[in-house]
Amino acid sequence: MSTDNTEFYPIQKTSVFYSSISPLNTLDLYLPSPSSSHPFRLNYIHGGAWRDPLITSRTFQPALSYLSPKELPIAGVASLNYRLSPYLTHPTNPSSPDDVARNTRHPTHIEDVLTAISWLEKEYRIGEDYVLVGHSCGATLAFQVVMGQWHSATGNTTGIDDFQLPRAIVGVEGIYDQFQLGESYKHSAFATIYQDFLRGAFGENEREWSKASPAYADFAHSWKTGRLAVLAWSRDDELVDELQLLMMQKNLHEEKDEMRRDVIVQLTGKHDEIWQNGVQLANTIKVALHELEGLPSSDITSSGD
Repeated sequence: MSTDNTEFYPIQKTSVFYSSISPLNTLDLYLPSPSSSHPFRLNYIHGGAWRDPLITSRTFQPALSYLSPKELPIAGVASLNYRLSPYLTHPTNPSSPDDVARNTRHPTHIEDVLTAISWLEKEYRIGEDYVLVGHSCGATLAFQVVMGQWHSATGNTTGIDDFQLPRAIVGVEGIYDQFQLGESYKHSAFATIYQDFLRGAFGENEREWSKASPAYADFAHSWKTGRLAVLAWSRDDELVDELQLLMMQKNLHEEKDEMRRDVIVQLTGKHDEIWQNGVQLANTIKVALHELEGLPSSDITSSGD
């Protein structure tokens, strides 16, 4: 009796384990064809303040529906999960102290992302022809990938250095200076919430937070192969203020590599609306892909219309 192992494309796989260390060390895969000639892969990192259990890899699904591999140079998409920091006060799914997947602190989040990229390199040989996309704290993690200091620090993890850095990074409503984010909202009604998730993710010593902040990274040395950085932000964002964008933009300008292009995309809508409707997140990615191919991106709208 023969067994037909033929896979029909496009293929979507969910909850694929890239590590067995916890239930959250998974990713979702979308493969449009068995041997795509398209040059670029997308790797998405979700947000959620490093702790929200309801914001997962699945939040990329709305944007994915607007990204057609027939029209765009996309060979495959991976949406990553990673271990989370504690969230004891979550209204519907509070974390438990004995949950190995939801009691972590920096640098575990970025170590998980590095492990996932290493797994993708081993399985699919992505090389440097991939775009890292992150929303909110996912944007923090995307730029942390090219900050460099966690590669050697996690050298005991099998295969964690066995990959190349991305050709491009897209940061959408990102957090780039953790301490400044807390300062910006310390007089707001949500001051306690900001301090809770920032300390939960990075510890009590706020002086150490800058070491993990992309706004202070030396990208000219740590990301020499980078060709494109895209920063997207909405003036309607009620959770991450414009200062985060401006500080990151300033650092990218100061740490400018002559081979890298930096692009700003203006969005509209509230913080989570950008990924919830998917249109603007997808359009921002289209801008990046057009820029990488040397095509004009001025005809791509970044609005939700």
